[in-house]
Amino acid sequence: MTLILKASGYREGRWRNGLGVSWDIASEGGEDFSWRMALARLEADVPFSAYPGIDRVFTIIAGGCVMLDVEGLGQIDARLLRPVHFPGDRATSCRLVAGPCRALNLFVKRQAYSSDVSVTRHDKGDELQLPHLGLTFIIDGQATIDGDELEGGDTVVTDSPAMIRCHVGSTLWRATLAAANTD
Repeated sequence: MTLILKASGYREGRWRNGLGVSWDIASEGGEDFSWRMALARLEADVPFSAYPGIDRVFTIIAGGCVMLDVEGLGQIDARLLRPVHFPGDRATSCRLVAGPCRALNLFVKRQAYSSDVSVTRHDKGDELQLPHLGLTFIIDGQATIDGDELEGGDTVVTDSPAMIRCHVGSTLWRATLAAANTD
């Protein structure tokens, strides 16, 4: 099944710690989610919310870079369109280096899933196979799936393989989720 989520339908809310604004895009489960995808607006230096048992992928999709300070890992330079993986249960704060930005966040419960995230630019109008279980966010440009037109900010959630046609000049964020090995 392929689920198309339009940017206009994302639900605005506050971060867990109340210090920021985010837009929920999709999740598996409610408050006790197995995975969750959300957009965040970063306008000031701020501590991130804690997510025990969660691995996090943070990708700046608009604006400047930030410096993340992750407990036990030190400082991580988070730059535009470069996914950064870190444990969500470690104390983390961000410092804006080049002004406000927007970031896409993937939160994955360690006991349920692992994730692989990439950002790709499509200058030729490529056709791509989407994963069995995956999330695709159109950062900019357009794409088409099953005859439906997607714009920047739209998301596709797949639970079976699907094909997407990327229009010339589009940029996509893609996450593949795999069931965690519980052995």
